[in-house]
Amino acid sequence: MLAVPYFEKALYELPEDQLTVEALQALADQIEAKVQGGLSPRPLLSVPHILADESSCYYHGYVLAEMSVHQTRDHFIEKYGHIVDNPQVGKDLTSVYWQPGNGSMFLDLVQQLTAKPLLADAWVAKLQLPTQQLLAKQQQDYEAAVKAGPKFKTGSEIDIGMRVRLVHGDEVISDSETDGGFQGACAKFKAWVRQQYFAGKDDMAA
Repeated sequence: MLAVPYFEKALYELPEDQLTVEALQALADQIEAKVQGGLSPRPLLSVPHILADESSCYYHGYVLAEMSVHQTRDHFIEKYGHIVDNPQVGKDLTSVYWQPGNGSMFLDLVQQLTAKPLLADAWVAKLQLPTQQLLAKQQQDYEAAVKAGPKFKTGSEIDIGMRVRLVHGDEVISDSETDGGFQGACAKFKAWVRQQYFAGKDDMAA
């Protein structure tokens, strides 16, 4: 991911009289070796962002976004202890990240939520974690989640605070407003799928 913006930077800094096919190919190989430690299975010059002028010079946005994801995740883990099935996480994301829309700068949003400037520390820490230690941590988290069990038990009614309509073309299969809530709409949709795609399959197998 880092190789693409570094290549674009080097490309646009290259003097115009040096812009040849051979020079660009050599430059791409040089950046791959410098950033990745060797040539990539997918050559840099095959990345569409580099080839299309309307999407050039913004690939670094993916890098910044990945940095913010890891920083935001660490913030929530430190603040709340867990993320999954935690309603407070959604509230924070909504009020700080989503509601401002394009009215706030990206870096300001990260600073406001995490109380830190955007840094690569959280991402780098994860990349530096030994494989066995990472696997052990993931196993520990998995076992803790299994022990805690799902927040909503099978068959329990769930209020997601919105109307849900499941449609197939012009056909309305189910509607949470008229079919007994979200759970009722899901049950009706499940029955429709079975009837539509699996009716008679047991008889045929017999």
